[in-house]
Amino acid sequence: MWIKFRFQFERRSMKRDASASRKTHWSRRRLVLKALRWCNPIVWWLALRRSMTGGSVTLLLMGIVSLNIVWGYPWMGMFASCFAMFVVGWIVNRLMSPRLKVTLDVPLAVRAGESFVARISLIHEGRLPAMSLCAGLDHSRRKHGRRDIEMPLDASAMQWIPDIAPGATSTIEQSLTFLRRGVHEMPPVRVESLFPFHLFRSTQWLDSGESMVITPRRLDWDSEMAWQMIHASLRGLAVGLSQGDHQHYVGSREYRAGMPVRRWDFASWARLGKPILREFNSAAKQTVTVFIDTTPVESEVAVTPISRWRRYTDDEDASLERLLSIASAGLETLVGANVQVRLVVPWQAPSVIQSQERNGKLRSVLCEGASDPTPLLMALAEAEPVDASMAQDVLHAMPQAGGAFHGVVFSRREREAADLSHLPDLMWLNINEDSREGFGGTAVSTIDNDPAKVLA
Repeated sequence: MWIKFRFQFERRSMKRDASASRKTHWSRRRLVLKALRWCNPIVWWLALRRSMTGGSVTLLLMGIVSLNIVWGYPWMGMFASCFAMFVVGWIVNRLMSPRLKVTLDVPLAVRAGESFVARISLIHEGRLPAMSLCAGLDHSRRKHGRRDIEMPLDASAMQWIPDIAPGATSTIEQSLTFLRRGVHEMPPVRVESLFPFHLFRSTQWLDSGESMVITPRRLDWDSEMAWQMIHASLRGLAVGLSQGDHQHYVGSREYRAGMPVRRWDFASWARLGKPILREFNSAAKQTVTVFIDTTPVESEVAVTPISRWRRYTDDEDASLERLLSIASAGLETLVGANVQVRLVVPWQAPSVIQSQERNGKLRSVLCEGASDPTPLLMALAEAEPVDASMAQDVLHAMPQAGGAFHGVVFSRREREAADLSHLPDLMWLNINEDSREGFGGTAVSTIDNDPAKVLA
């Protein structure tokens, strides 16, 4: 037993020694690589070339010209002055390179395709003052986000900052536009120091760590025929809830002056000879559960002009973006009509949303009536297509325990494609049809959507 324990102890000690020797070997190797990189003349030349400006290039050309001319006065003095300004200017530019910390003040969420203003604050943490600075957002630094950001020509230019004292803060503003929905990281801030006399340029990129939630594009209400019918259906639902639909009768009472008149009980009034009112009991808040069915369909009727839904990237689904835009407009309609909305989110919702409820693998975002619908729109930022089985599971989980259930589904599919036998009163809104459906699946109006007739 003792021999076995000693053998294990020695084996562990050998492993620790081997691991320590490997770490020492890698640290020495890393130190040698850094030393070689520091002493590499090619690296120095490339760094010098990137930092040169028009002034330094002019000094270099003047020095070369004066060197090739006959030696003597005044060419020796001109060459010496150019060389001294070149070397001293490069050293001073490196010594005066600022130590900055950047913070961004941006909105919590913005619609895709809409410009917003980002407020950039540069905090100087060095001991020497920072002078002759140019700063601005540089979206070309990250290759994966170049096509997702658009900056106006007047805003993409670097903004001039004369000086920043040690410990002081300088603020600039810049406008930009995200073209694609999702959760995007803000581009880094590019800061260039041109001190002294704009001879050299020292560049640094500062990452703020801020991210933006980009919601679906705003819907063009005037040219979208399908939305006009959907809007009428949602307004009818909101008006029905606000006027007391789906309430429960609890009794009658005698009318007195000052009481709100909602329902007259004419039979009791005729029998008793006194005005009688019927009383109803309903929940204090009417909640509508909304599910956006992102299940793709094989054949879709494209009624909307493709130019308004052009793809900025190859993997962007124009039909899905149209569905989310119509759904976001519908959510704003319901919340604006003082209806409490619970949005079922089967995909990954941004973590910045506060009012989230979790039920198994499903999340739901609750928004009070007549409040800001931004949390609901933020939940659509990372929406992705789901398969038919996942959508059916969500539909089976939609009914609430107790009370009357009000549900709305935005989908690209027909109502018959889903099993809704347990939800007879579900409002199914198909964005590919100019139709308005009431509760129970009864179509109120239908417009022929044949592509040949539409084009004709």
